[in-house]
Amino acid sequence: MKIVVDHLRLNYNGPFDANALYRHITAFVKEMGFDLETQKEFEHNTQTGKHMEWQIRPWKQISDYLRYIIKMRILIHNYNKMDAVVDKKKVKIGSGKVVIYLDGYVNLDQQDRWEHIPFFQFLRTIYNKFIYKVYTERFEQRLTHDMNHLYHTIEQFFNMYKHYKVVSKVPPFISTH
Repeated sequence: MKIVVDHLRLNYNGPFDANALYRHITAFVKEMGFDLETQKEFEHNTQTGKHMEWQIRPWKQISDYLRYIIKMRILIHNYNKMDAVVDKKKVKIGSGKVVIYLDGYVNLDQQDRWEHIPFFQFLRTIYNKFIYKVYTERFEQRLTHDMNHLYHTIEQFFNMYKHYKVVSKVPPFISTH
């Protein structure tokens, strides 16, 4: 395993819908051709709000020798449902703090064919460093591009909620229909 993207971090604090975030990320990852493996998913209710953690590991088989792996960890703190005004309408929306970590890996020799004998490990190292290097670099660049695309898509998702105005009480001049 070779780490290509190390701890790409996205912070957001404000109104958003957690279920829509999960659906958005899942749909985007599947659209990019990745298979999804959920590793951790839990909620914890506290006095300040819900604390949620979701860890997924999308992966994509490129060839018999190479596989992309993305490790995504989403932490949501103090998530509470609130009233918000958008387009002069009152809606229920969640609000809280989100931290998302993205790591990208390239897995070479995923079936460990070259790991059992030291001479084979040496040959694998020579093969990866000199013979297969051009292909490996191109695949690493492609994975980096896919991860940056995922990062910007999540940023766009959060920017959609920037115009939501969180209020505890809706002013009387705004209709609630």
